[in-house]
Amino acid sequence: MLKSLAAAAALSFAVMAPGVSAQAQDPSGAGLVDLLLDRVSSEADLTMQGKVAGRLSQGASATATLQAPAGPVAFIGVCDENCSDVDLIVRDSSGREVGRDFEDDDVPLVVFEAATAGRYTVEVQMPGCNGTCNWGVGVYN
Repeated sequence: MLKSLAAAAALSFAVMAPGVSAQAQDPSGAGLVDLLLDRVSSEADLTMQGKVAGRLSQGASATATLQAPAGPVAFIGVCDENCSDVDLIVRDSSGREVGRDFEDDDVPLVVFEAATAGRYTVEVQMPGCNGTCNWGVGVYN
């Protein structure tokens, strides 16, 4: 199941690929972030369990919490057209890091097997942003 989640989540990278007409449907900013998070559900046949969103300038970070079910889960981040790199750290309710994505990209992905349902803290870092960037993180299974 984790392999299929990872493969499906990899489809989220295609969401941001050149030639995707997301911007034609919703041109920019927070609307684009919301559209991209929803697109992961529809195109990868995953169920979104929750999402958070915000705005950050380059070099800034924010934390938020999301509820995740037990079993295989994917935390997938996206950002708007002003963003070139966003990073993600996911921690369980005890503060233990369960995954991170510090790749130089704008679609961070953390996939793991959640032992129990619960709240997870997501730290979003914005190393690559022109001005202020909208970001979002969804949790999927």
